[in-house]
Amino acid sequence: MQKRGSLSPRQLSSGLSAAGLLVYLLGAALPATSQVGSMLDQVERLADRGESREARQVLARWEREAGGSAAPEEQARGWYLAGRLAGDGAAAELHYLRVVIEGSGSAYADDALLRLGQYKHARGDFAKAIEHLGRLRRDYPTSEHGPAALLWITRAARSLGDAERACSAAEQGLREVAPNDTLLARYFREERVSCREVDRAYTVQVAAFKEELAAQRLARALLSEGYDAWVLSASPNDPLYRVRVGRGLTEAEAQVLIDRMARAGHSPFLVSQTLRYDEGR
Repeated sequence: MQKRGSLSPRQLSSGLSAAGLLVYLLGAALPATSQVGSMLDQVERLADRGESREARQVLARWEREAGGSAAPEEQARGWYLAGRLAGDGAAAELHYLRVVIEGSGSAYADDALLRLGQYKHARGDFAKAIEHLGRLRRDYPTSEHGPAALLWITRAARSLGDAERACSAAEQGLREVAPNDTLLARYFREERVSCREVDRAYTVQVAAFKEELAAQRLARALLSEGYDAWVLSASPNDPLYRVRVGRGLTEAEAQVLIDRMARAGHSPFLVSQTLRYDEGR
């Protein structure tokens, strides 16, 4: 059985069409977390058999009879199922957004963010795709979908002309991908090919914030601890303020810094730094 939210070779291919992605968003396998015999289980079984009309009818009945009083996890599951059964991508987007906003603590939120990012990528809204996928990475750091999110961040960043971010995401993805996931690793290597001609060094990222004040506050605290901290400003293509330490480091130097910061309780990771991109910042 396909893992919830996992991507098939066709869905991961660089030539994936918007229509093909919408098929995935509306029809991928779903998790089964409710008690056996519940109406939501019935909805899922019907959907798995391709009986969408019947599945929608049972889901509508569940919403009338139990949706308002259901536990939060079951409500999130209902919205998630509604996203799958939606007749078009825009309707699915609204249901997945509800999972993300109202069911952020559920087992479905990270999957919903991945789907939202893929949908926005398919629609050509690459900045919004990065926003959704970046939130997945930030808010659900242990999610099984983290490496897949990095792949779509790589593609969206490249479409926006942000070579630094695309290369950094591809390299980070290669470090995180599971050893047995040879297909995903291959796609990351393919994405990284165009990075080999870029003049790069390394820096270390510690955190990212929507608010500049929070980023500056952390940078000042790191400076007081003796780190060469700085803030990469937000841009129209990247709405986050990124707190980083060190510039123009070799990979070995950056790794020493990562180990030191990790021992001090931080959560740093390596970032490839395009020198000409960052000059003067």
